[in-house]
Amino acid sequence: MSLWKKNIYPHPKNPHIHNGRLSRWLILASGSRQHPLARLLLFLSGCEFGISLPVTTYLPHPQGIVVGCRVRLGNHVVIGQQVTLGGRDLDIDHMPVIHDGVYLGAGCKVLGKVVVGRGATVGANAVVTKDVPEGSVVVGANRILEGHTSPYA
Repeated sequence: MSLWKKNIYPHPKNPHIHNGRLSRWLILASGSRQHPLARLLLFLSGCEFGISLPVTTYLPHPQGIVVGCRVRLGNHVVIGQQVTLGGRDLDIDHMPVIHDGVYLGAGCKVLGKVVVGRGATVGANAVVTKDVPEGSVVVGANRILEGHTSPYA
C-alpha cells in the first residue's frame, strides 16, 4: 500500500503538515465511497467527497470538509477543516480547479468556476468566487493581497 508510506511524510514546503491515521483512511474512503465502511467513516467525520482525493492531498484536521463532484485537485494540496469546494449554481459543470501546492485555510469556501493558481494560499474563512493568480494570498471575500507572496509558491 503505497498510500500509507507516501502520506507518512510531511508536506514538501511545511514539515509541520502531515496526514494522521484518520486522514489516510479518509483519502482511501474517498476512492471507494460505496463501500459501507467508507460511508460510515465519511459520515462520522462529517466529510463529503464527490471525487477521489489524490494520494498527495493533506488533511491536517479532517472534519466537515465538502468537495463537490467535478472539482479538480492538484498534488500537495492542503485542505483545512470545514472547507467547501463546489459550485454556486445548480450547474455542476461550474466547479473549482485547484492547482498544485495550494493551501486552503480552515473554513474557506471556493465556489463556482474558479481557478486557484499553483502555490496560492486561501486564508481562513475566505470566500473565493474569482480566479486566484499563482502564488498569491487571498483573505476575506475575494481580496487578493498585493505584494504578498504565498509561502507555498
